[in-house]
Amino acid sequence: MGISKVHNRDEYLPALMDAFEYDTKLLIEEFIPGRELECSVLDGSEIKASVPGEVKPSHEFYSYEAKYIDDKGAELIIPADVSAEIAARVQELAIAVFKTICCEGLARVDFFLKEDGTILVNEINTMPGFTRISMYPKLWEQSGISYSALIDRLIGLALERFEKEKRLKTSRS
Repeated sequence: MGISKVHNRDEYLPALMDAFEYDTKLLIEEFIPGRELECSVLDGSEIKASVPGEVKPSHEFYSYEAKYIDDKGAELIIPADVSAEIAARVQELAIAVFKTICCEGLARVDFFLKEDGTILVNEINTMPGFTRISMYPKLWEQSGISYSALIDRLIGLALERFEKEKRLKTSRS
């Protein structure tokens, strides 16, 4: 909502005005041509990354409409049709991003894969969608962890974190 792809000067101001209908702060980004890859990350005794998946929007970009309204707005390709080398690099980068911002539990890291093979981090979703049709659990299912096992694992991680944090002092007395 409020996101536009601007092709020329004439579209710029109307796009800004539309965006300001939804928020008081805006983020303006340069368009990066490339494939959109996603990788789920799961904390634990060892931080793990799922197989990468690809989002292929049927719209000009992965818009709100493509994601939430149009049933045919995007095709989810899991695993992504990339070389083993690209897949491994995406997984390494996803874990590195997760560790860099000190995430815990779960996250999904989104990337752009440019035509020349360059991989760019687009964003990290520290609370990704988690319905049965969401990319996060779908990536784990293709990586060998079922939806119910994933939920069990996340509950276990939350309980471990609770026990650790329970031992922290909360007062000076």
